[in-house]
Amino acid sequence: MEIELLGASENNLKHIDVTIPKGKLVVFAGVSGSGKSSLAFDTVAVESEREWQQSYPLFLRNKMPHYDRPKVHEIRNLTPAIVVDQHAIGATSRSTVGTAVDVAPVLRLLFSRVGQPSAGGSMAYSFNNPAGMCPDCTGIGERLELIEESMFDPDRSLAEGAILFSQFSAGWQTHFYQNNPLLDANKKLRDFTPEEWDTLKYGSKEPIKVGIKSNNTGRVDMVDYEGVFPRFERVYMKRDITKLKKSLQDEILSHVRHGFCKTCGGSGLNPKALASKISGKNIVDCMDMTAADLHPFLETIDDPRGSSLAKQIAEYLRRMIDVGIGYLSLSRKTETLSGGEVQRVKLASELHKKGQVYVLDEPSTGLHAKDIEKLLALLRKLVSGGNTVVMIEHRPEMIAQADWIIDVGPDGGSCGGELVFEGTPEQIIDCGSSKTGKFLKEMIPPST
Repeated sequence: MEIELLGASENNLKHIDVTIPKGKLVVFAGVSGSGKSSLAFDTVAVESEREWQQSYPLFLRNKMPHYDRPKVHEIRNLTPAIVVDQHAIGATSRSTVGTAVDVAPVLRLLFSRVGQPSAGGSMAYSFNNPAGMCPDCTGIGERLELIEESMFDPDRSLAEGAILFSQFSAGWQTHFYQNNPLLDANKKLRDFTPEEWDTLKYGSKEPIKVGIKSNNTGRVDMVDYEGVFPRFERVYMKRDITKLKKSLQDEILSHVRHGFCKTCGGSGLNPKALASKISGKNIVDCMDMTAADLHPFLETIDDPRGSSLAKQIAEYLRRMIDVGIGYLSLSRKTETLSGGEVQRVKLASELHKKGQVYVLDEPSTGLHAKDIEKLLALLRKLVSGGNTVVMIEHRPEMIAQADWIIDVGPDGGSCGGELVFEGTPEQIIDCGSSKTGKFLKEMIPPST
């Protein structure tokens, strides 16, 4: 049975009829802007997603992304499609490769069973869970830190505005520093003694009171003195500054920078999770290893409580290696990945499914020539597992290995959108009207 598209007219497509053979490796080819993406993503993938949503109750469909029916007269025999594109994975800075390929949960479970000393259940090894997260950075792995040198002008006195944060040099908060009996408000900061600097920055060794005069009543209240640094951190760094006016937000941010959390070393985990180890490595060590390096380490785990889990993780890592991303670590933030890396991470996480239509957007992007064969072998494995692989490609070595080519063109934009060719790689080379055929003929030498 074949997938049939009748009268496809999305974007620049000119009411074309296309047949996609199931259980094959199918390439959509053509010059940039010819209509390949309109056919693969805006028609096939969108209609598959729309039909899948129709199977859900209305109240659930209302919570899902809305897809309009693509401009096509009819699509026959379409099965569920998995889109493996180059769009970013995850909406937060906490999303990692390990979570994207489903390894992180299994690795946490492995440590909960085999790690010594145990930190507890699997969630005790997660920086996204209160049981495992660092208490100081709440699992983010970084904290805002004050740029101390940005706070003072040593050539001024406190009375002259030596504190370069407006809230401490104007208004009622100036009293904390200009009325401190241990500090001379008219003395240049560069002339301060080490003890005076320490008092200004961090507070006095012995508690002291400072008189704060109310602008409304004129009454003077005696309050505890607080150094510039602890007060700035407490009042401005540990609050939601988005509720402040924009100019003050910008000023606060000019005095801070992002730095690693010193408590957890940037891992986001609490000390108990970090102390738990397998063969001398904690979970952060494992997450920081590349997939290619972690794979053989897992093979050394023979504890019966965790050996099956180790084998399961190794299988995930093997998929990553096979799609050419064995150099990535599981801790790598997904927001730092290139489009090609994003697509291969998604592909590695989907390889176990069967009976699907995979829609890929130039999966060879960024791959070295030596990794092309691995990728092709992987795609062939998907096809042999009962899946249909539809991919947009420009690289001749990928196009030449397809079972079926659908060439769209002949050019881009308004001069594209026509079905130029449908057939095998051998047939397209002899198709005089296909630019893809001419390209393949020039790039790939004839077999002897």
